[in-house]
Amino acid sequence: MFSNNPTSSISPEKNPLTLSILLLVTLGSLWGGMTALAKVVTTAGVPALGYAFWQTLGAGLILSITCIILKKPPPLSYKALRHYLIVGALGSAIPTTNLFYSLSKLPTGIVALVITTVPLFTYLLSLVVRLEHYDWRRALGISLGFAGSIILLLPESSLPSRDLVPFVLLAFISPLFYSINSIYVSKFQSLYIDPIHTATGMMLSSSFMLIFASLATDTFHPMWNNFELEDGLILLHMVLAAITFFMYFLLLRRAGPVYFSQVAFIVTLNAIMWGVFIFDEQHSLWIWLALALIFFGVALVNLGQKNNPLK
Repeated sequence: MFSNNPTSSISPEKNPLTLSILLLVTLGSLWGGMTALAKVVTTAGVPALGYAFWQTLGAGLILSITCIILKKPPPLSYKALRHYLIVGALGSAIPTTNLFYSLSKLPTGIVALVITTVPLFTYLLSLVVRLEHYDWRRALGISLGFAGSIILLLPESSLPSRDLVPFVLLAFISPLFYSINSIYVSKFQSLYIDPIHTATGMMLSSSFMLIFASLATDTFHPMWNNFELEDGLILLHMVLAAITFFMYFLLLRRAGPVYFSQVAFIVTLNAIMWGVFIFDEQHSLWIWLALALIFFGVALVNLGQKNNPLK
């Protein structure tokens, strides 16, 4: 609640909404910057699977050390291990590898625009599993969002090359799986599993899957051979991934999947900004129209959300 004293400060600890907004903005800004960082690494020739392995392993180890320091070891029951494997696959191994591969083929701004559709997928899936109820405004938002996606794909001059269309379609796998993971965590995660434990288990289980996948496909990246700038950026990504995935699960628990999905706005704007400044990316009017439609659609989806009491 707001204080009656206009000069009093409102700390996040005393205002759940303030903390949720702070988490949302910080998480979106970091993820937007990490998208540009990943673009640098992938365009330097680091394979997507090898990159994803190091990112998840490093983040998992950092979070594990944090748990040890806090004297809060992650639970290792069958139920907990199963949960870690599921979120590791749905929320990290599959969408992250796909995202890195997409960034190696597409402009940063295009990938960021695709990621903006996370709230649309989230609401649709929430309807399927009955976490949300039908609302005409949100249905309109879904329609506008997917109209924007069509505009992104169909016009001849929307993309720099028509050869990129298959890669754009492939990129949509990432927001779909991020949404599936958010729904799973919100519907099935035990309240007795701490967010830092979920993040730790997610990263380690994901790295376990990715090491075998990268070795099997001969795309493992040996960082110790000729350590270059991109390897230093991978180390930075490890730290940022540890921080952001802890924030991700904390925000999901506090505010729910639909509120959390608004982070896509901030991610997209940050990623497009970095794409313009770092990679000198230029986008057609079709892309900006698609972005406007998707943003407006996502706004309608979130506008129709019932007030969700923050924890």
